[in-house]
Amino acid sequence: MKEDENPGLVYEAEDGPDQLHCSQLPLVLIHDGGGTCFSYYCLNPVGRLVYEIHNPHFYSGKPWPGGIPEMARHYVELMRNVVPHGRILLGGWSLGGLLSIEMARVLADDPMFTVIGIVMVDSICPSAYATKTRVAKAAIVPFKHQFGPNTKQETIEGVERCFVEARKSVETWRMPRWDDSDNQGDDTVKNDTNGADSMRAHRSSSSIKCPPTILLRAREAVPTEPDQVSFVDVTRNSRSLGWEEYQKDFLDEIVDIPGHHFSVFAWEHIDHVSEKLMEACNNLEKMATRTAL
Repeated sequence: MKEDENPGLVYEAEDGPDQLHCSQLPLVLIHDGGGTCFSYYCLNPVGRLVYEIHNPHFYSGKPWPGGIPEMARHYVELMRNVVPHGRILLGGWSLGGLLSIEMARVLADDPMFTVIGIVMVDSICPSAYATKTRVAKAAIVPFKHQFGPNTKQETIEGVERCFVEARKSVETWRMPRWDDSDNQGDDTVKNDTNGADSMRAHRSSSSIKCPPTILLRAREAVPTEPDQVSFVDVTRNSRSLGWEEYQKDFLDEIVDIPGHHFSVFAWEHIDHVSEKLMEACNNLEKMATRTAL
């Protein structure tokens, strides 16, 4: 991963299954908690232009003092290098879905862009996670990352470092407000000096609606011992993965995909997940077209 290749091109629109009916409306996928976008390159073509944005601090280890809002603002600027204006789709796996929401809020104030929708891949609502964690009866355990024998040590260190930084950023994130939100409470997961800039940025109410959002939800829980639960499954009993705590009717659609949180991009699932991602993007584009009429 190199800064001058960020965003990276995953697929051209014409790479899809139907070259005569592909969409030129781009999908920009944001990295997961590990900072990489390798999983997105495992996807089949989805009939539209697809870019990925990976964590530019992956190798340097440079922190993001402003947390998710700072990352989102920087990623919007990176995105302008390949998509200078127009209608776009945002999305991502896990942390990538959260970053997409923040980027959508940044772009809502930019007349050059219209975010017509967001596709989250098994992204968990942070405020719901915090609530469930306090009342969880089972022991909450982290996921032990498994790397291939040929994985470079600097890559392993980068992934582990990014995960630590991601957890801190999510804990201090004040989730964006929208004018159609019915949640007037405190959206800060945890007050902390690192989140001060974020809290100031979102203190004023918004007059802009959240883009339509579709959640691709993993059907299974991460395998653990009987008295344990993976940290990504604390909200698994909620059909929406807790997003009703953020905003009522926030999700326009919830689509089941095979696998657990860390296996949805496994080779045995990739065809199905690619198909559901393509359908979600197409549905969001159709929704935007109907709204514009």
